[in-house]
Amino acid sequence: MMAMSDWSRSRVLPNGIELLEASFDRHVYERHVHDTFAIGVTLSGVQRFWCRGATNDSIAGNVMVIRPGEVHDGRSGTPGSYSYRMMYVPVSLILTGSEPSSSRTILDDPILGRRVHDAWRALAHREDSLAADELFDDAIAALAIRAPQRDPVDAPMLDRVRDYLRAHVDANVRANELASIASMSRFQLTRQFQRRFGLPLHAYHLHLRLEEAKRRLRLGTPIAQVAADLGFVDQSHLHRRFKGAFGTTPDVWRRGVAAQKSKIRSPRGRIFELEDEPCPIST
Repeated sequence: MMAMSDWSRSRVLPNGIELLEASFDRHVYERHVHDTFAIGVTLSGVQRFWCRGATNDSIAGNVMVIRPGEVHDGRSGTPGSYSYRMMYVPVSLILTGSEPSSSRTILDDPILGRRVHDAWRALAHREDSLAADELFDDAIAALAIRAPQRDPVDAPMLDRVRDYLRAHVDANVRANELASIASMSRFQLTRQFQRRFGLPLHAYHLHLRLEEAKRRLRLGTPIAQVAADLGFVDQSHLHRRFKGAFGTTPDVWRRGVAAQKSKIRSPRGRIFELEDEPCPIST
């Protein structure tokens, strides 16, 4: 059960970037994936997460970079809470050659942390401004070292299976048909798929369905219908999985999106009711 002090809120911008800010004490994220770059900064506490086969501890001012498809989880690394802000950036918004470096998941660089945080705040306060564009581009450019090398276990057949799962997100897919697509035995496919993408086939398909659930909730589809259409046992099943992956329930997430759509902007164009306090990270 989520502690009273645990909270999160998010906003999806017109260009597809999702901004998340959260503070958690007892909440634990299950292992999950995103189709976007996840780029953020820890504001306080110790943010512990598993990614790329290792446990990482991010402290205040550290920058986190998780590439699309990389499996990760999240929890507090010490007694007490941690807080952070994250940008989920669609791949289409990042030009070839400017991809964030894949060499490290956590970057201990106060200046870079400031750049990422300034970009987040600018997008949250006025995403349709030149200043926000420049701060975002500056942060991405600072992260770009060189395009990453392809994973040596990246087989074309595994990509075909992944694409098939994406195209059939609302279907009851069976292992035999996936093995046929990959021209492998079920055992070979199960082992190689997990090596390539970090999750078993079923878990990967589940997270695709959760991402699709967010899209349908944003369009106003009732939660019960989303659960039924995407193959969840019932609404409570969707509720549990959604909170485990995203830190909030479908209803809370949907109401937050609805409130953002109907919000009348102030003259300064604020989205979150934030004070212009100094960023709590060191420089």
